[in-house]
Amino acid sequence: MWPWIVGSLIFLLLAGGIIAGAFGMQFWSEAQRARAAVERAAVAMEDLRDNLDSADTAQVRAATDEIQANVTLAVRTVDGPLWDIAANVPFIGRNVDAVRRVTHAVDVLVERALPPGLQLMAATDFDQLTVAGGGIDLEPFRQVQGSIPEIAAAFADAQAIVAPIDTTALLPEVSASISDVVELIEVATPALGVAEKYLPTLLDMAGSGGVKTYLLIFQNNAEIRATGGNPAASMIVTLADGRLGYVDQGSSQTFYQAGTQGEEYVALPAETTRLYLPTLTRHSQDFTFTPDFPTTAQLFEALWSHTTGATFDGVVSIDPVVLSYLLAVSGPVTLGTGEQLTADNAVRVLLSDAYERYPDGDDSDAFFADAARQVFDHLTTSVWDPLQMLAALERSADEQRIYLAFDDPAAQALAVEFGLDGALAADSTTQTQIGIYLNDSSVGKLEYHLSSSIAATCDAAARTITTTMTLQNGIADGIRSSFTLGARNARLGVPRTTMILDVLFFAPPGAQITQTVPLRGDVPRWERTGLEKGHTGVSKTVFVGKGQTETVSFTVALPAGDLGPLRLRHTPTATSTPVTIDASCAALFPDPSLGR
Repeated sequence: MWPWIVGSLIFLLLAGGIIAGAFGMQFWSEAQRARAAVERAAVAMEDLRDNLDSADTAQVRAATDEIQANVTLAVRTVDGPLWDIAANVPFIGRNVDAVRRVTHAVDVLVERALPPGLQLMAATDFDQLTVAGGGIDLEPFRQVQGSIPEIAAAFADAQAIVAPIDTTALLPEVSASISDVVELIEVATPALGVAEKYLPTLLDMAGSGGVKTYLLIFQNNAEIRATGGNPAASMIVTLADGRLGYVDQGSSQTFYQAGTQGEEYVALPAETTRLYLPTLTRHSQDFTFTPDFPTTAQLFEALWSHTTGATFDGVVSIDPVVLSYLLAVSGPVTLGTGEQLTADNAVRVLLSDAYERYPDGDDSDAFFADAARQVFDHLTTSVWDPLQMLAALERSADEQRIYLAFDDPAAQALAVEFGLDGALAADSTTQTQIGIYLNDSSVGKLEYHLSSSIAATCDAAARTITTTMTLQNGIADGIRSSFTLGARNARLGVPRTTMILDVLFFAPPGAQITQTVPLRGDVPRWERTGLEKGHTGVSKTVFVGKGQTETVSFTVALPAGDLGPLRLRHTPTATSTPVTIDASCAALFPDPSLGR
């Protein structure tokens, strides 16, 4: 009997193999058919996007029908019975499930997000946003407003479909095929949610419902301050239905001439003022000593109110590096002197050359006023790519060069959402904020020649983080301007080319600074400690001589309990500041890479 039994088993196995092979061939054929359908839909989508402006309604409808038909074919294919069987096969099943999920997600987007998206794209021209006389055409954004909720809901549902997919557990071929779609959905969904939430606020901020007035301050990184630099130059602008209006310009001389410079209009707690020179609240050039931008905005609003009676809906801060990024998108601007300001020379001209060229203060003020006005007019009247301009602004924000403060709670919530509020965090639940900042005490413009880098390391067992900053003085031999060279240096017995920097170390709320390097600063009597909005702060004065490199650091003992993601704030210089977060910090913070 055994030969018959063994023979029967072999027959059954062979038959099963043949049947499995047949099923496998059929499944492979269906997979190829589904993939080809999705690829045809993708090609049709690209063609539709490229030809949307020139295509008539019939062509758009035909292209849309083709896209939908191909995606429908793909969905019907992956919903077949063979796919149900394959989805339960060990290891292979997760790959099959991932393909099905992505196909269904694409179907949701094509059925629900594509139609309103096409209507939106056909009705608006985002390449022609500027209006005559300066400003932004708000009409495309008003039209977007009606479509975004529907598109955002489609993307949210698509994200729910693909959420269970773990691309790292898939076959490389499958992962490579679906990763772009999954990433697009994961990136676009929260962005659309933010757009839906804040577009009405953005329209209101742009003057859609009435005139808005803003104070724009320019921080001069050559005379460094905690959030950038000496904010000696400013401009008042209005926005009325997207149209920009120029109201006035100001400088520190504006307040001297009015007799309001040197007066205190905002009283800060004594524990805070102990950290800074007493000019923090009395001189506009020093309003940015504090790393808390809402305080800076409050000081400026009070000073302007007492000087001219002006009130503002918001205060915006940028620096010349931001201008260089914007000029890279808009193209160069010609100044009143006939000189061109470009992305490549803007920082050097504004932060160094101007002081060598104009030894008289009135002349340099006139040059800066003209440069600010010409750049303002150029950016608001020229034609530029909005996506590239957005990328330039994002880069500026990542480098901590843009800060916003608004009176309207909704507008301020937007600034907080995008990390542009520049505020000292109230606690460490949403972010663990470590700060290392610089304030010039030489009374010069030496810091155009400053370069810096930052590194953070952690001791998880001790719950400490040590932040180190390296400072290098690269001033050239040919610098002669009395504005650039340190005016206070002689009384401290150091060359005028030596940078005198007050280094501010800030711990998160509830944390303590346990060690600093140097232990004592180069001017011991200038050492200061205090508390600002719950953050313990220490200030040490450091000399950085010409051609020299100095290193400063501080160690913070973190509070007990869970910590939010690390947010390492620092002063933006005239050049980029590389930030390195050591792998040792991963044990303390959910995502230490965010600290960069």
